[in-house]
Amino acid sequence: MLPRGPLRPAAFALWAGLCSFGCRPDGEPIDEGTGSDTGTGSDTDSSVVPDPAFLNPALGDFLVVSTQHVPKDIVVQKITLGNTQLLIDGQTAGTLGPGSALGELTGARLRIFLHGALALGTHTLQLASLTPDGPRFSAELTMNVGAPDNPLPQVWTELDPEPRDVGDALLVSGAPPDILLGVVSGGLDPTLRLYRADEGAWADTPVLETSLKGYVPEVMSLGPGVAAHVLPRPPGSDSTVVRVAYRRGLPGDAIVTRDLTIAPEPNIGPLQTAVDLSADLFRDAEFAALGRPFLLGDVLLTEFLAADDAETAHPGDRGIAHVRRSSDRSSWSAPERVPTAKPLDLDALGPAVSLPQLSLGASISVRLGQRVTGLLSLSDAGAALISEPGEEVDLSPGAPAVLTTITSNLGARTVAAVTPDRGVGVAFLGTSGKPKNTAVTVPADKLPDARITAQPAAGVLFGYSAFLLPYGDAAPVHLVLGDGLRTYVLPLVDPEPLSCRAVVLMPSLGGNLDTPTVPLACLQGGSLRVGVLKASLADP
Repeated sequence: MLPRGPLRPAAFALWAGLCSFGCRPDGEPIDEGTGSDTGTGSDTDSSVVPDPAFLNPALGDFLVVSTQHVPKDIVVQKITLGNTQLLIDGQTAGTLGPGSALGELTGARLRIFLHGALALGTHTLQLASLTPDGPRFSAELTMNVGAPDNPLPQVWTELDPEPRDVGDALLVSGAPPDILLGVVSGGLDPTLRLYRADEGAWADTPVLETSLKGYVPEVMSLGPGVAAHVLPRPPGSDSTVVRVAYRRGLPGDAIVTRDLTIAPEPNIGPLQTAVDLSADLFRDAEFAALGRPFLLGDVLLTEFLAADDAETAHPGDRGIAHVRRSSDRSSWSAPERVPTAKPLDLDALGPAVSLPQLSLGASISVRLGQRVTGLLSLSDAGAALISEPGEEVDLSPGAPAVLTTITSNLGARTVAAVTPDRGVGVAFLGTSGKPKNTAVTVPADKLPDARITAQPAAGVLFGYSAFLLPYGDAAPVHLVLGDGLRTYVLPLVDPEPLSCRAVVLMPSLGGNLDTPTVPLACLQGGSLRVGVLKASLADP
């Protein structure tokens, strides 16, 4: 029977969504990259479908800490496999069948996967089994996420004794098994060399090298004006194609791309212009320039400045251009502006690491109105969508900034913003349930009196969000850990100071193992050094 009282309107409101969700094999995630699958069973006779229930805890609420990185198990009963779905904060997460990135639901246990970096606040959990007469609901549980009271880990690095390569900038992208490390060399003949991840470590030799003729870095971005991405393989194909995009000319006249086949047979495709300043998008601008490119599948996005009045800034001068590859991958569409509801600046593009999906490149960090952080991703139809927390939390408002985001379970986001005046802010945000959104400034006296030289590297250590800040030769890399409420700063000086012009981490959950190990790459001067970031709850 349907629940009575306050739950009854909610039951009817959810009914249509639950039915459509349960009648197709692949459901939508409740947030970025949760990847939940549904079952089929909305045709089950209502007389034989029992009311699902939680057994432990059966009622009330329970506590997890924001750094929890082991699964949370809840005892359940009367589950109809392939039919009973989990609702989180009123939104269906599916039946949690095999392959779900969110969790597992069996006849006796609900297991929720957690990777740390959670937002403080509360979430509701409920079970629903579908019948022709309507859904049957369990009682509702409340999950409280609180800050931990644990000792901070000891952290150190280990580098291979010999340099691997030479370069001026680093990039990293992708998800297993297609993670790429890029080494950009500038000068008169700029080039890009790409290394693949090989069993949790960087390969010894690059898988390809390509020229970046005319490449011009985007100085304010702190990252190279280059992107690289392994394209999705067509059904039945064994080919591996890497798309490279880079910023060419001054002041960012064009973004050009090239597709390179690396398997089964090497092949270098033609250099093509994806977007340049001759596009109608920039026709009426008194001044225009293109910024750093980002690749999301067959879509390219780039920040741009298009000012009608070069002396006076107006909202909407800064935007994001969106271009799509044709179905046969032979040409690019005309660029369009990523829309906003009203004239609003979109800027500060940066990487976003998804812990549930273990990916770097499924979405992009973006700032709205030079105040609020969001994530830019693609819909199933390929449209560019921007999601932001329901509660606005300013992070480095007004100042030029570079953003780096970590997304985790239950809609949690941790965002680091770096400004040119050495300011570092961290926002702890949630997009599901009732989060306690907050933004904090890392105290200046905890950081070196030097400028950050490259994009922060992001990952997770013992469930803490982790950002590595490089300072070149001026100071060792500093690690900023976050627990959803506070930040902690640890200089990486053991066994010797780690000095890097640029540093990147491989997308990995290795930081949550009992003996954490995360592959990293570091530019020391002009030399590429590879190694690992390690941590322990005891002295190393």
